[in-house]
This record gives sequence, structure tokens and C-alpha cells, in this order.
Amino acid sequence: RKKKRGEGMVKILKTLAKHNFLRKRKSKSKAATIRLLQWNILADGLGEDGFLATEFSPIFESADVKSKSYSANEFMKLVREAKLADTASGMASKFSELKGAEKMLKKLKESAEGYSELRESTRKLREETDRSELVKLKKQFQNSPQLQKVDGEILSWSKRSERIKRIVLQARPDVITFQEMDHVQQFLQDKDFSARYTCMVDAAKAYKPPTYTGHKGGSPHDDLSPDKYFHHLLASRAAFAPKSYSNAYLFRSKRDAKAPGTHTIDSIDTIDDDGCVIFWKKDTFKPVELGFLRIPSDTEKSEAVVALTLQHLKTDTMLNVLTAHLPSGDEHSKELERLAVLNNPSANWTARRIHFQGKDWKEVPYEDNPKFVGVTSYVKYFAQRKDTQTIFALDANSRPSFPRIKSDSSSDETNVWHTILSQTTLESIWVQNACIKENGESSDPKNPFVVSVNKMRGPSSNQPPKIGEHQLELIDHVFTNGKKSELVTHVDFNKKDFVPTAPKRYISKEGDAEIDLFPSSTMPSDHLPVVVNITM
Repeated sequence: RKKKRGEGMVKILKTLAKHNFLRKRKSKSKAATIRLLQWNILADGLGEDGFLATEFSPIFESADVKSKSYSANEFMKLVREAKLADTASGMASKFSELKGAEKMLKKLKESAEGYSELRESTRKLREETDRSELVKLKKQFQNSPQLQKVDGEILSWSKRSERIKRIVLQARPDVITFQEMDHVQQFLQDKDFSARYTCMVDAAKAYKPPTYTGHKGGSPHDDLSPDKYFHHLLASRAAFAPKSYSNAYLFRSKRDAKAPGTHTIDSIDTIDDDGCVIFWKKDTFKPVELGFLRIPSDTEKSEAVVALTLQHLKTDTMLNVLTAHLPSGDEHSKELERLAVLNNPSANWTARRIHFQGKDWKEVPYEDNPKFVGVTSYVKYFAQRKDTQTIFALDANSRPSFPRIKSDSSSDETNVWHTILSQTTLESIWVQNACIKENGESSDPKNPFVVSVNKMRGPSSNQPPKIGEHQLELIDHVFTNGKKSELVTHVDFNKKDFVPTAPKRYISKEGDAEIDLFPSSTMPSDHLPVVVNITM
């Protein structure tokens, strides 16, 4: 009887299958692995400032073949000793005084009270700083062919942009977050790059850099004036937040002998401010939302966090990608400034977004009218969205081990690293991959320096106090609520040609780290790219 009952059930199942009642319906898998490339590419306008490289050695003092030459290690020892001497003598503080006095002098009119006294004290400060060991070093090597070669072969944008593009295309990321991008139009018009990637949510729009009138201190008619900043961001339909009136723009304009207000139509289209931008693979994602959180400012300058929501075409996974660039500086005051960007309830924060509805992009308010009090609250808003995954990639300009300090918005001592981890609910890829511990310390005691930046300015820099300042730290970060992540340790071109990615590890600041400085002929930025596969 059991046998007959079983045979009967088989017949029923076959009948159901025949009529498609039990046929498995095809559904899109919700698992996806996203390759992200996070990179501060070093803006064109900021790149030619005497970054030091020792690969063209020996280094001669001048073009005279009889002039003294130094090996890479000997030269780095000269730089290191000059920096130590200036620090010990208090010359570093004199440079700071001079910088402040020069700024104040520019603001005063010659007829103003105290102008003559300030001019005289500034002159004396210049005389004092001219006796600096770093200034002497600058004069000693001002005609060095090897250091001049660094500008042409390593720092020039024509060389760096091609190397950046080559690395990115070979790394094959799905999503790219760039900081210090001041050539959006160039990348969008590049045949090879634009065949795969875009930052335009509306394909019918063409990106055009903002225009300036050239009035000192800004003008209400400028595209990026405070009143027009958000309008420009949203109307451009680009996942790009430029820093208005940026140094990169100013330096490029001066370098090209085209000060603001004197541009031709052609040059207006090529000079851009640097900022944060998100690119994505056109055949992998569809953009559905683009938003910006403006950083509060008391000046005419504006900048913003970029927040982009992408729909993964194969799996329908919704991915939120946010990127930002925090203020630079190693002083405690600068860390406080960064913390105020992350969380400052007393400041006036504004966020706006556009959403794809039907056939067009329209501005809509954020759900539930949230009150954002800083970057971390903005990131957390996306991290808590249902049925989405979130990635926050940034140049934090702060290492995980930065000494914790008391900020106005925190009852406990904190730093940028701890604040992001505690306030966003996201995890760091550096911790997920056991590069560092959650407290910011290296996981490998034998290699205590885990870094994404290894840079130094040399004698050709126009900023003498920054000569010999060795920045060797981990300041580029990716946070995610993805299930797991796996770092791509290098970008391969062939067996003998590859480019390292972050993080790199060093035993100390001296030795290998001093010789292995960025930018170089293979690494086109002062930051290493971060390439990581994130399982969503």
C-alpha cells in the first residue's frame, strides 16, 4: 500500500511539473561583489610643489659635471638633518609667524594704521628665515638637473593623468571615488575611460566647469558663489562636488598665466576646481539618487560630501556610495577642525538631493526630514536605509592612531577614526583585512608603519617650512556595512610591471621609506590607490 501511495505521489508531481506549477522561477541573486577604487589623485593645480623623488640619482648640486653629487641615501640624510636643525632652533615657528604676517599685510592698505610697522616686522622675519638650514638647502640644489627632472617626468599633469588612467583601467573597479579631481571634463571626454565609466547621472547632460567673474573674494554672479553652490551641483547632474575658489584653481590659473577673469572660452572649459567625484561602470550600475551635504563655512568658499545611490543591474542591489575630503594638517587644532566637520550640532548643515522619477531627475526632500549635524550623521542615514548597502570612502587626512582629544561636540576624548567607527555603524576594510587593529595600531609589530601616503617636499618646493616634512601614515579609508572585504594588493600589467596599492608597510621612517617616496614615475599621486572587493 505504501509503495502504491508513493508511486501515486510521483505521478502527481510529474503532472504539476508538466503544467509549470512547480517550475522554479528565475530570480535575481541578492549577492554581489563590488570592486571599489578609492584614490586622492593629487590635483593638477597642487601637484607641482616640489614633491621629492630620489629615483634620478646620484643627485648633483648643479648641471656642472664637477659639482658635488649625492646618492639617494646621502641626499635624504641632508634633508633630514636640515629639518631637525630648523626644528631645534625654533625656525619652524618663525616660518609660521612669517606666513601669518604676510597674510595680514596683504589685507591691509598702505594707509592703514600699523601698516609700516607690520611691513618692517615682516621684512625682519624674512631675513631670519633666510638663514634657515632648509632655505640654505633649497639654494644649494636650486639648479640640480635631477630635481628639475622630477617636475617634468613625474609631477607634470600630462604624465600623471595618463598613468592615473592606465592604473584605473587595469584595476577594473566597478566604482571609483576620487579626491582632488580638477579635470572632470578631461576624464569624461577621454575615449578609453568614458567607454567604461561616467559620473553623470543624466547621460543627456554634458559636464561644464563652473565659471568665475574673477572678482577677488568671490562674486554673487559666480556659479559657485554661496547662494548658487547647491544649484550648480544639482543642475550639473554630475556626482562631483568641487571646492569653490579652491587653491588648485588659483594655482593652475597663475601657473598658466591666466588669472580668474582673463580666460578665453576654451580655457574656461578646461580649468576646474578640485573636489570629490564618484565614477561608476555604465554597464554595471544605474544611478537612482544623487545628493550633497554642504560643509558649513563662514567664508565665500563651499565644499560638500557626495552621496550617490546606484542600482546594480544584475542583482538589483541598491548601493549607497559617499565620499569626502577632510581638512589637512597634523596639528591638534586641525584634528579639532576635522572633528567639527564630522559632528557639529551647532553649525548650519544643509543637504539636498535629486531622484530619478519616471523619465526625469527631480529634487525631492530626504525622507522623514532628517536633521543632519555633520558628515557622520549623513553617512549613518544611508547606512540605516533598508534594503541597501553603504560604502563611505574618503581622504580623512587623519591616521587611526592620531592622539585622541576633547572636542566641543564630544564628552569623551576622540579622533577622526574613532568618531567615524562609533557614529556610522560601519566597519573599516583595514580592520576586516587585519591590516590594523580597531584601536588603530598595526597588526604586525615588526612593521609598525601601515600607510597609504609616503611623501615629502624637497628643496625645489616653494614652501620652505614643508621641506623635509615626511608624511608616512594611513589617511585614506573605506568604511562599509558589506559582509566582508578583500584587498587587492597590487595592479598587474604583466609579470614585471605592477603598481602597489594601499596599504604599504615600513619598519621606520628612515631607510626604505625615504627612498620609496610618492609621487614617482610609476605612482602618479602622493597617495596610493585603495583597491578592495566588497561583498554586499
